[in-house]
Amino acid sequence: MLSVLTDTRTLLFAGVLALGAGLLTGLVPALQAGRGDLASALKSGSREGVYQRSRLRSVLLVAQGALSVVLLVGAGLFVGSLQQVRSMRLGYDVDPLVLVSRNMRGVTMSDTSSALLGARLEAEVKAIPGVESASRVLTVPMYNTWSAGIFVEGSSTASKGGPFTLQAGPPDFFRTSGTRIVRGRGFTTDDAAHAPPVAVVSGQMAATLWPGQEALGRCMRVEADSLPCVTVVGIAEEMHQHDLTSPPGPSFYLPIEQFSPEDADLLVRVTGNSTAMAEVLRRQLQPLMPGDAYLNAVSFRQIIEPRRKSWQAGATMFLVFGSLALLLSAIGLYSVISYAVTQRTSELGVRIALGARRAHVLRLIVGEGMRHAIVGVSIGAAVALVAAGKLQPLLFRQPARDPVILGSVIVILLLVACLASVIPAWRAARLDPSRALRAE
Repeated sequence: MLSVLTDTRTLLFAGVLALGAGLLTGLVPALQAGRGDLASALKSGSREGVYQRSRLRSVLLVAQGALSVVLLVGAGLFVGSLQQVRSMRLGYDVDPLVLVSRNMRGVTMSDTSSALLGARLEAEVKAIPGVESASRVLTVPMYNTWSAGIFVEGSSTASKGGPFTLQAGPPDFFRTSGTRIVRGRGFTTDDAAHAPPVAVVSGQMAATLWPGQEALGRCMRVEADSLPCVTVVGIAEEMHQHDLTSPPGPSFYLPIEQFSPEDADLLVRVTGNSTAMAEVLRRQLQPLMPGDAYLNAVSFRQIIEPRRKSWQAGATMFLVFGSLALLLSAIGLYSVISYAVTQRTSELGVRIALGARRAHVLRLIVGEGMRHAIVGVSIGAAVALVAAGKLQPLLFRQPARDPVILGSVIVILLLVACLASVIPAWRAARLDPSRALRAE
């Protein structure tokens, strides 16, 4: 935003457009006034004049209404997409998670020392108020991921079903991340470094490697077919590892003590605001870091949010411009109807003097405004339906032709148009016919 406000070319372009719009809106009425017959106008007087409907005014009112419909429908569709993105299940929780990662900044440590440092950080963070649980992790979804080749006895094409995304964690990893175990079990303290190797696989990975068969108890080998057999002990829910729009790929989990306990990040589950807690965790854990090494702490929400930015930007843009168009449409309609009432003061006075009821005057004035609104809404709805095909690829699990959104926008616009017409119509219905006739 600041870069836009400080960009000279952008500001100059916006200024030229604003100046041009001002000149155009002032020039058109001036040209229309210049084409009038001055002699006839002076002879006839305003009493004998008849209110002239302007085609240009009508076209502009209809265009404003149509534009309001298109923009507000777009806003509704992007808001719907954003809600779908935010409510979708990623295979792990987002709001309560904080990632704490190490940056050694040139500090060298042995594998044993690095593993001890990770264990100290994990023990220390669990003692901080507001922390529910913490787990060392090898990879982080949407941040950094690993893939590994998989070999299954009797299948020469198992690795072609990949890439298989790898995660490693301690026994409480699934409780910390919120990833659900569908069948079987997660890791336990018995799955130590020298225990028989075990793994948890996603449902998609199980279906890929053992189609139509039970995956629990099966043997697979990780990275090389000469390595020991890893037994599948659990099936986990699908996890989005790389982006939000693609279907989750096959993934599997290993006990971190059996795979790589040395260089690991820290996944922390907290209560309250995870973004605020991230800074608390960083400050309290930093004293444990050796030399110039330091810690980074970021909430999972901050990791995921940039991937939702396109829908957030679309919803914000359409909502702002749609609301502005709706406001301008309401102001324009109110101004035109008010002007019409002023020009037709004598005519309305005669109608009331001859016995016209207030309800009749209200219907007369409101009907004129609503006709413009109905035409604009109809055109806008047609444009929105035609443009739906172009907009659909930009949406997420949200149909571009949503009758609820379209119907809601139509109702809102018609209600606003009715209100904008009723105010000057009510003033017209309360005219004193004697004063209206004497005013001429």
